[in-house]
Amino acid sequence: MASSSATHGSGRWPRRCARSSTTSAPPPATRPEPRPRGDTAQRDPSFRRSDLNPRSPANQSHDASFPPVARLPRASRGHVMAHEHSTHSIHHVVPGFGADRAAIYDAQTAISMAGFHIGYELGASALAARLDGQDAASLLFVGLGTGAELLPYQRFDVPGWRFTGVDPSEPMLAVARKRLEDEGLLSRTHLHVGELHTLPAGPLFDGAQMMGVLHHVEGEEARVELLREVTRRLKPGAPLVVGCRIGPDPELTNVEMRRWRAYGIPSKELAHRREHLAAMRPIESDAALFAMLARTGLVAPKTLFVSLQFKVFLARFEPGAVG
Repeated sequence: MASSSATHGSGRWPRRCARSSTTSAPPPATRPEPRPRGDTAQRDPSFRRSDLNPRSPANQSHDASFPPVARLPRASRGHVMAHEHSTHSIHHVVPGFGADRAAIYDAQTAISMAGFHIGYELGASALAARLDGQDAASLLFVGLGTGAELLPYQRFDVPGWRFTGVDPSEPMLAVARKRLEDEGLLSRTHLHVGELHTLPAGPLFDGAQMMGVLHHVEGEEARVELLREVTRRLKPGAPLVVGCRIGPDPELTNVEMRRWRAYGIPSKELAHRREHLAAMRPIESDAALFAMLARTGLVAPKTLFVSLQFKVFLARFEPGAVG
């Protein structure tokens, strides 16, 4: 699983995301019947059994949680996205989020990050708890990707809540649009193709979520600026759920590698992934992330979910607390 951009997962293809567009889907003529809840692989067409098997023909190319480092330009190694915030903000995006990848992104993420759907559910639980009792609410999702983050809201009986999803990948949002239509969520979801700073100004949001984005932004100052871009769009007191990789831990990296090998990831691809992780410079520690949050008025972070080196936190925006 951006931005002042919206990257989700491991990166985007190299392009300058100068073009952006917004789409608001019209309400469907009839609300589709909700799919039965249960195992995601049974109810989500993107979780085809062949996709869950890395040895299937659909997965003979690289698994997409991490783009093959050997195929990237040298300047791209070590940082999946270069983040610059200026009058002409430019974000260089890594290959791997085109139409071929978008269709199987969630199935591959299920292998690359154990329990990712639980992280999404706990994010929804946290925002629903903080905004409990509000019949109407507007939530921002930075790096929405294929829209899987919105599915848990079907469980929370919040029909008056509205969602805005931002992502620079048109193919990813195309998957999201179809999924949300099938699940009866598209009529209350606004999808914006582009980076976060291109989202037109509007009423402030009641809450926000940004999963799998921050560790792909290059450098602390750019990460802080991205967080500021999010908080500029939040009401005072609004909750933010943020998930990212924290700290390079060699032992936990070995655990990841062993798990991926059990899922049939080839040795050559594992070597690419290990090289990529060694070059990546994620946020060093929980404390380092909390310090960045504090600089942007995001206070009282609480741990919601941990999957090896990926952690999800809940914070609150207090403009007067900017450090």
